[in-house]
Amino acid sequence: MKLQKLPSKIVAATAIAGLIGAAQSANAQLTNLHPSFYGSAELDTRNSQFYLPGVYVGVGGLGWSPYFNANGYALHYQVLPQITGSDRTLSAFMPTLGMAYASRSNGLSIGGGYAFVSNEDPGAPGAEGGGTSGATASLGAYHVGRAMRSMHSQLLANYNFDSHYVWARGRASVPFGASRSHPARIGAELVGQGGGRDGATSSTWQAGPTLEYVWTPGLRTTAAAGYKTVDGSRFAERENAAYFKLEFSFSP
Repeated sequence: MKLQKLPSKIVAATAIAGLIGAAQSANAQLTNLHPSFYGSAELDTRNSQFYLPGVYVGVGGLGWSPYFNANGYALHYQVLPQITGSDRTLSAFMPTLGMAYASRSNGLSIGGGYAFVSNEDPGAPGAEGGGTSGATASLGAYHVGRAMRSMHSQLLANYNFDSHYVWARGRASVPFGASRSHPARIGAELVGQGGGRDGATSSTWQAGPTLEYVWTPGLRTTAAAGYKTVDGSRFAERENAAYFKLEFSFSP
Protein backbone atom coordinates (compact mmCIF):
# COMPACT_ATOMS: atom_id res chain seq x y z
CA MET A 1 0.00 0.00 0.00
CA LYS A 2 2.79 2.41 0.86
CA LEU A 3 4.56 1.52 -2.39
CA GLN A 4 1.39 2.46 -4.35
CA LYS A 5 1.14 5.86 -2.63
CA LEU A 6 4.79 6.70 -3.23
CA PRO A 7 4.56 7.44 -7.00
CA SER A 8 1.53 9.70 -6.47
CA LYS A 9 3.46 11.68 -3.87
CA ILE A 10 6.37 12.03 -6.28
CA VAL A 11 4.05 13.20 -9.06
CA ALA A 12 2.40 15.73 -6.73
CA ALA A 13 5.75 17.04 -5.54
CA THR A 14 6.98 17.33 -9.14
CA ALA A 15 3.81 19.20 -10.16
CA ILE A 16 4.14 21.64 -7.26
CA ALA A 17 7.80 22.23 -8.09
CA GLY A 18 6.85 22.84 -11.72
CA LEU A 19 4.18 25.37 -10.75
CA ILE A 20 6.61 27.19 -8.50
CA GLY A 21 9.20 27.26 -11.27
CA ALA A 22 6.66 28.55 -13.79
CA ALA A 23 5.52 31.25 -11.40
CA GLN A 24 9.11 32.33 -10.77
CA SER A 25 9.80 32.40 -14.52
CA ALA A 26 6.66 34.48 -15.19
CA ASN A 27 7.59 36.85 -12.39
CA ALA A 28 11.09 37.22 -13.85
CA GLN A 29 9.61 38.03 -17.26
CA LEU A 30 7.33 40.67 -15.72
CA THR A 31 10.21 42.31 -13.88
CA ASN A 32 12.12 42.49 -17.20
CA LEU A 33 9.34 44.44 -18.92
CA HIS A 34 10.46 47.97 -19.83
CA PRO A 35 7.72 50.48 -20.72
CA SER A 36 8.59 53.64 -22.62
CA PHE A 37 6.32 56.57 -23.32
CA TYR A 38 6.76 58.86 -26.30
CA GLY A 39 5.00 61.61 -28.19
CA SER A 40 5.39 64.13 -31.00
CA ALA A 41 3.78 67.29 -32.33
CA GLU A 42 4.35 68.70 -35.82
CA LEU A 43 3.15 71.96 -37.38
CA ASP A 44 3.72 73.40 -40.85
CA THR A 45 2.95 76.61 -42.71
CA ARG A 46 0.19 74.85 -44.71
CA ASN A 47 -1.97 74.87 -41.53
CA SER A 48 -1.43 71.12 -41.10
CA GLN A 49 -0.99 69.75 -37.59
CA PHE A 50 -0.07 66.23 -36.43
CA TYR A 51 -0.07 64.94 -32.84
CA LEU A 52 0.95 61.48 -31.63
CA PRO A 53 1.26 59.93 -28.12
CA GLY A 54 2.31 56.30 -27.62
CA VAL A 55 3.67 53.57 -25.37
CA TYR A 56 6.20 50.83 -26.10
CA VAL A 57 6.65 47.78 -23.86
CA GLY A 58 9.60 45.48 -24.46
CA VAL A 59 11.68 42.88 -22.63
CA GLY A 60 15.22 43.89 -21.75
CA GLY A 61 18.31 41.94 -22.72
CA LEU A 62 20.14 40.87 -25.85
CA GLY A 63 18.72 38.66 -28.59
CA TRP A 64 15.13 38.26 -29.74
CA SER A 65 12.19 39.23 -27.52
CA PRO A 66 8.51 40.20 -27.98
CA TYR A 67 7.25 43.76 -27.81
CA PHE A 68 3.97 45.66 -27.75
CA ASN A 69 3.48 49.14 -29.12
CA ALA A 70 0.37 51.31 -29.19
CA ASN A 71 -0.09 54.88 -30.34
CA GLY A 72 -2.83 57.25 -31.29
CA TYR A 73 -2.58 60.11 -33.76
CA ALA A 74 -4.65 63.09 -34.83
CA LEU A 75 -4.12 64.91 -38.13
CA HIS A 76 -5.69 68.31 -38.79
CA TYR A 77 -5.51 69.28 -42.47
CA GLN A 78 -7.38 70.82 -45.39
CA VAL A 79 -9.28 68.29 -47.52
CA LEU A 80 -9.15 70.71 -50.47
CA PRO A 81 -5.94 72.77 -50.24
CA GLN A 82 -6.38 76.54 -50.39
CA ILE A 83 -10.17 76.17 -49.90
CA THR A 84 -11.44 77.94 -46.77
CA GLY A 85 -13.75 75.79 -44.65
CA SER A 86 -12.39 72.46 -45.89
CA ASP A 87 -10.48 71.78 -42.65
CA ARG A 88 -10.84 68.27 -41.27
CA THR A 89 -9.46 66.17 -38.42
CA LEU A 90 -8.61 62.49 -38.84
CA SER A 91 -7.83 60.43 -35.73
CA ALA A 92 -6.62 56.86 -35.22
CA PHE A 93 -5.52 54.24 -32.70
CA MET A 94 -2.88 51.72 -33.79
CA PRO A 95 -1.75 48.76 -31.61
CA THR A 96 1.14 46.56 -32.80
CA LEU A 97 2.67 43.27 -31.66
CA GLY A 98 6.05 42.08 -32.84
CA MET A 99 9.53 40.76 -32.22
CA ALA A 100 12.66 42.81 -31.59
CA TYR A 101 16.32 41.86 -31.79
CA ALA A 102 19.00 43.71 -29.85
CA SER A 103 22.79 43.40 -29.83
CA ARG A 104 25.31 45.70 -28.17
CA SER A 105 25.28 48.17 -31.05
CA ASN A 106 22.43 47.20 -33.41
CA GLY A 107 18.72 46.51 -33.25
CA LEU A 108 15.89 45.32 -35.47
CA SER A 109 12.13 45.07 -34.93
CA ILE A 110 9.30 43.63 -37.05
CA GLY A 111 5.63 43.92 -36.14
CA GLY A 112 2.06 43.71 -37.31
CA GLY A 113 -1.07 45.44 -36.09
CA TYR A 114 -4.23 47.27 -37.04
CA ALA A 115 -5.16 50.92 -37.48
CA PHE A 116 -8.61 51.97 -36.22
CA VAL A 117 -9.31 55.24 -38.03
CA SER A 118 -12.07 57.79 -37.50
CA ASN A 119 -13.07 60.19 -40.34
CA GLU A 120 -11.33 58.02 -42.93
CA ASP A 121 -9.53 59.56 -45.89
CA PRO A 122 -7.17 57.20 -47.80
CA GLY A 123 -5.21 60.07 -49.34
CA ALA A 124 -4.92 62.29 -46.28
CA PRO A 125 -1.49 63.98 -46.55
CA GLY A 126 0.57 63.30 -43.43
CA ALA A 127 -1.42 60.42 -41.87
CA GLU A 128 1.62 58.41 -40.73
CA GLY A 129 -0.30 55.19 -40.00
CA GLY A 130 -2.64 55.51 -42.98
CA GLY A 131 -5.94 57.30 -43.49
CA THR A 132 -8.25 54.26 -43.33
CA SER A 133 -8.82 51.35 -40.96
CA GLY A 134 -6.77 48.32 -41.91
CA ALA A 135 -3.95 45.91 -41.12
CA THR A 136 -0.47 47.41 -40.72
CA ALA A 137 3.13 46.22 -40.82
CA SER A 138 6.06 47.99 -39.18
CA LEU A 139 9.83 47.81 -39.37
CA GLY A 140 12.51 49.45 -37.24
CA ALA A 141 16.31 49.34 -37.21
CA TYR A 142 19.07 51.24 -35.43
CA HIS A 143 22.85 51.34 -35.10
CA VAL A 144 24.85 52.87 -32.25
CA GLY A 145 28.54 53.40 -32.93
CA ARG A 146 31.03 52.74 -30.13
CA ALA A 147 33.67 55.33 -31.03
CA MET A 148 34.25 58.54 -29.03
CA ARG A 149 32.12 60.64 -31.43
CA SER A 150 29.98 57.80 -32.65
CA MET A 151 27.12 58.27 -35.06
CA HIS A 152 23.65 57.03 -34.12
CA SER A 153 21.38 56.04 -37.02
CA GLN A 154 17.73 54.94 -37.08
CA LEU A 155 15.17 53.80 -39.66
CA LEU A 156 11.43 53.48 -38.95
CA ALA A 157 8.73 52.46 -41.43
CA ASN A 158 5.04 51.58 -41.42
CA TYR A 159 2.63 50.35 -44.12
CA ASN A 160 -1.19 50.38 -44.09
CA PHE A 161 -2.52 47.63 -46.37
CA ASP A 162 -6.00 49.13 -46.75
CA SER A 163 -5.06 52.66 -47.78
CA HIS A 164 -1.81 51.48 -49.47
CA TYR A 165 -0.04 54.15 -47.43
CA VAL A 166 3.63 53.98 -46.47
CA TRP A 167 5.56 56.16 -44.02
CA ALA A 168 9.34 55.96 -43.53
CA ARG A 169 11.85 58.07 -41.61
CA GLY A 170 15.64 57.93 -41.46
CA ARG A 171 17.77 59.82 -38.93
CA ALA A 172 21.45 60.13 -38.06
CA SER A 173 23.15 62.17 -35.31
CA VAL A 174 26.52 62.79 -33.63
CA PRO A 175 27.44 64.31 -30.25
CA PHE A 176 27.32 68.11 -30.18
CA GLY A 177 30.51 68.50 -28.18
CA ALA A 178 33.85 66.74 -28.11
CA SER A 179 32.75 64.33 -25.37
CA ARG A 180 30.76 61.22 -26.11
CA SER A 181 28.74 61.88 -22.95
CA HIS A 182 27.62 65.36 -24.07
CA PRO A 183 23.84 65.59 -23.48
CA ALA A 184 23.14 67.14 -26.91
CA ARG A 185 23.32 65.51 -30.34
CA ILE A 186 22.92 67.17 -33.72
CA GLY A 187 21.83 65.42 -36.88
CA ALA A 188 19.41 65.31 -39.78
CA GLU A 189 16.24 63.50 -40.81
CA LEU A 190 14.60 62.51 -44.08
CA VAL A 191 10.90 61.57 -44.10
CA GLY A 192 8.87 60.18 -46.99
CA GLN A 193 5.23 59.14 -46.93
CA GLY A 194 2.37 58.68 -49.33
CA GLY A 195 -0.27 56.46 -50.86
CA GLY A 196 -4.04 56.28 -51.10
CA ARG A 197 -6.66 54.62 -53.27
CA ASP A 198 -9.85 55.28 -55.28
CA GLY A 199 -8.21 58.26 -56.94
CA ALA A 200 -7.38 60.00 -53.64
CA THR A 201 -3.60 60.03 -53.25
CA SER A 202 -0.92 62.16 -51.65
CA SER A 203 2.85 62.16 -51.23
CA THR A 204 5.03 64.11 -48.82
CA TRP A 205 8.80 64.53 -48.54
CA GLN A 206 10.50 66.49 -45.79
CA ALA A 207 14.06 67.00 -44.59
CA GLY A 208 15.83 69.09 -42.00
CA PRO A 209 18.29 69.23 -39.09
CA THR A 210 17.57 67.70 -35.68
CA LEU A 211 18.69 68.54 -32.14
CA GLU A 212 18.42 65.88 -29.43
CA TYR A 213 18.94 66.60 -25.74
CA VAL A 214 19.23 64.02 -22.94
CA TRP A 215 17.83 65.56 -19.74
CA THR A 216 18.14 62.40 -17.62
CA PRO A 217 19.03 58.77 -18.46
CA GLY A 218 15.32 58.13 -19.05
CA LEU A 219 14.14 61.41 -20.58
CA ARG A 220 15.12 62.94 -23.90
CA THR A 221 13.63 65.42 -26.33
CA THR A 222 14.23 65.99 -30.04
CA ALA A 223 13.45 69.08 -32.09
CA ALA A 224 13.42 69.13 -35.89
CA ALA A 225 12.72 71.86 -38.42
CA GLY A 226 13.02 71.96 -42.16
CA TYR A 227 11.41 71.96 -45.56
CA LYS A 228 8.37 69.97 -46.71
CA THR A 229 6.92 69.37 -50.18
CA VAL A 230 3.43 67.89 -50.73
CA ASP A 231 1.76 66.61 -53.88
CA GLY A 232 -1.05 64.27 -54.94
CA SER A 233 -4.26 63.89 -56.91
CA ARG A 234 -6.15 66.52 -54.90
CA PHE A 235 -3.45 69.16 -55.43
CA ALA A 236 -3.53 71.40 -58.49
CA GLU A 237 0.23 71.85 -58.08
CA ARG A 238 2.97 70.82 -55.67
CA GLU A 239 2.91 72.74 -52.37
CA ASN A 240 5.94 73.64 -50.27
CA ALA A 241 6.07 74.54 -46.60
CA ALA A 242 8.30 74.90 -43.57
CA TYR A 243 7.72 72.53 -40.66
CA PHE A 244 8.63 72.25 -36.99
CA LYS A 245 8.49 69.11 -34.90
CA LEU A 246 9.02 68.41 -31.19
CA GLU A 247 9.31 64.89 -29.72
CA PHE A 248 9.92 63.33 -26.33
CA SER A 249 10.59 59.85 -24.97
CA PHE A 250 10.48 58.76 -21.32
CA SER A 251 11.57 55.42 -19.89
CA PRO A 252 10.91 55.20 -16.13
